[in-house]
Amino acid sequence: MKKSRLIALVLALVMVFAACSKGGNTKETGKETGTETGSGEKQEANIVFWHAMNGAQEEALKKLTDDFMKENPEIKVELQNQTGYKELQQKITATQVSPKDLPTMTQAYPDWMYNPIKDGLVYDLTEFTKNLEGYDDILEGFRQGTVIDEKVYSMPFNKSTEVLFYNEDALKELGREVPKTPEEVVEVSKAYQEATGKPGIGFDSLSNYYTTYITNKGQKFDPNFDIKGDLSKEAVKWHLDGVNEGYMKIAGTDDYFSSLLGNEQVLMYVGSNAGQAYVQEAVDGKFTVKAAPSPFEQTIQQGTDLFVFDSATDAQKQAAQKYLTFLTSKESQIYWGVQTGYVPVRKSALEDPEYMNAGTLIAPILKEATEKMFTNPLLGGANQAYREIGVMMETVLAQGQAADVDSVLNNYAATIEGYWSK
Repeated sequence: MKKSRLIALVLALVMVFAACSKGGNTKETGKETGTETGSGEKQEANIVFWHAMNGAQEEALKKLTDDFMKENPEIKVELQNQTGYKELQQKITATQVSPKDLPTMTQAYPDWMYNPIKDGLVYDLTEFTKNLEGYDDILEGFRQGTVIDEKVYSMPFNKSTEVLFYNEDALKELGREVPKTPEEVVEVSKAYQEATGKPGIGFDSLSNYYTTYITNKGQKFDPNFDIKGDLSKEAVKWHLDGVNEGYMKIAGTDDYFSSLLGNEQVLMYVGSNAGQAYVQEAVDGKFTVKAAPSPFEQTIQQGTDLFVFDSATDAQKQAAQKYLTFLTSKESQIYWGVQTGYVPVRKSALEDPEYMNAGTLIAPILKEATEKMFTNPLLGGANQAYREIGVMMETVLAQGQAADVDSVLNNYAATIEGYWSK
């Protein structure tokens, strides 16, 4: 009798331990996942988010994140500022060798993530976007930039395109309209130079200028594009002629044209819409500054996307997807756009009166400015090749009248082709 009772007690204990082990793992119960348990109770999930936002941009991100956590108390989002884009890229690259040390999600330029995606380190968001309500409301140019090998790997977030910032008072005094084509840019810039002795226009990013020029001529900046070919020479010479004749300017040590515009050393410049705050600070009420769509028909889409790493737990991925849904919602994007100057990623946000009437330079023109956006191909070596194009342009323009375009293009072609082959 005692023996049978002992056996029964042992069996009971075994069943208890088995039941506990089956439900005790936090990954399976949802304690670290943000999923619901069998009783419907929501459990906690902690996700880490690497970003490179600073100043007003970081404050806006903190506000949105706090609002998200209030709505989703079972999820904790830890924002980890990596100082800047350069430092963020370096940390992502360095940590790839130890995937377990990667965060749940990160902000990143798509071309940074090409190799991590190929190595299976990035979570595939295709099913998530298929089920995301209003995904088609996200601007097509931004959606295209998230796709590699017909799969979606990111969600657009702090996005931008290029616009034309200009001194409205000086333009009126000149008796000219805002240029809407590259040809009109040359005409207005020459007229301004003749009237004032100052250059009319500059381009913040020479890499953007070059790829925008050739894209508007029907070609893509990819491994098939001939750096030594006629169109490449045309793109370089168009800008070089302007510099040599004095109606175009290069930023030089100023890096960006916002200060040059503010100091009235140039009539207008093409740069990121996200530079609005810097423009207004530089102008500081000295004249009326305004923005217009880029004079190029097709404009480049830029800015970072949000990626989730595959090393995250299933529940962290689910929590991250809820966070992505919140950050890219219409309401969040209106707030983000007004506070930071970035382009709201949704058409409905761009058209909303709350955004349109927010009093920014950019809001009234962005619907038109974002109608025809392009992105450079997401291929291996694309990031390095794109940056090298900027160096090539700087080299040519710095040589001025002495520039040997053919020689410079020949010298850089091998380097750029080498990046594409990596």
